[in-house]
Amino acid sequence: MSTDTGPPQGQLKYMTPFPIAPDPPTPKPIPDIIHPDRSLAERAAARFSLAGKHAIVTGGAQGLGLVSARALLDHGVSHLAIFDVDEKQGEAALEHYRDASMNEESKPVVVFKKVDVTDEAMVNEAVQDVSHNFGTIDILLCFAGITDSKLAVDYPIEQWRRIFDVNVHGSFLVARAVARDIIARSSSGSIVFTASMSGYIVNTPQPHSAYAVSKAGVHHLTRSMAAEWVGHNIRVNSISPGIMNTRLSGGPAQAGLRRLWMERSPMGMGDPEDLTGAVILLCSDAGKFMTGVDIRIEGGYTIF
Repeated sequence: MSTDTGPPQGQLKYMTPFPIAPDPPTPKPIPDIIHPDRSLAERAAARFSLAGKHAIVTGGAQGLGLVSARALLDHGVSHLAIFDVDEKQGEAALEHYRDASMNEESKPVVVFKKVDVTDEAMVNEAVQDVSHNFGTIDILLCFAGITDSKLAVDYPIEQWRRIFDVNVHGSFLVARAVARDIIARSSSGSIVFTASMSGYIVNTPQPHSAYAVSKAGVHHLTRSMAAEWVGHNIRVNSISPGIMNTRLSGGPAQAGLRRLWMERSPMGMGDPEDLTGAVILLCSDAGKFMTGVDIRIEGGYTIF
């Protein structure tokens, strides 16, 4: 039996409306070249340039997050903050990032912060500290996440909740803190969540209902945040990796599963580097008309 709680209490708030753009000029039969003073190579590079941008990457101390964060530096990010709960791995990754930067003339600023993305106070403090030291935050990549495989009938509720705390609530907390900073500064930014092809399919044979449902939640978190923040010049998108060749899938213990995955994946297993093209697209001017979008990077796994 339901109980009618009555109308909402207090002032009802609505999403920030997006401004209606003016009618653009009539297109020319042959459009003007953007930046006609630049060479062909310079114009091509400018589309995907992140020169001078400031970024935060959660889960950037290892795996997919490390490779994508390194790609940000390759494309010109000048200030990079890595958030990760593993302090030892974070310090090792910090040295790797510094060594990987090939721009000797203007070495990027790279810092590491030990951050548990499920801790609201820690997240808010870390984002505020980065904003204060960097000046602005232009890019957020959310790679912090965990997985687990258990039959639903055996799933301890504490472990189920932990999956959602990291994958969904953690993504929300960091994105909210960054969005608040961007809105307060009246600037703009790009947020990229990491979902999964498991948010679309039941990724058998391993049973991981909590992980799959959490990643489906990330898909809709992407759309919801994109709708709320488009009026603040914040784009929110996500990527959905498939089976990637990382420590989670490449060890001897996964040999049996790998054979099954390879039988089902038309293009085999992906490399972490395969994610970087979509990441750079979503963070750069090349993707400036994209928001609320999820890009599947799964080698055709979900075609069949």
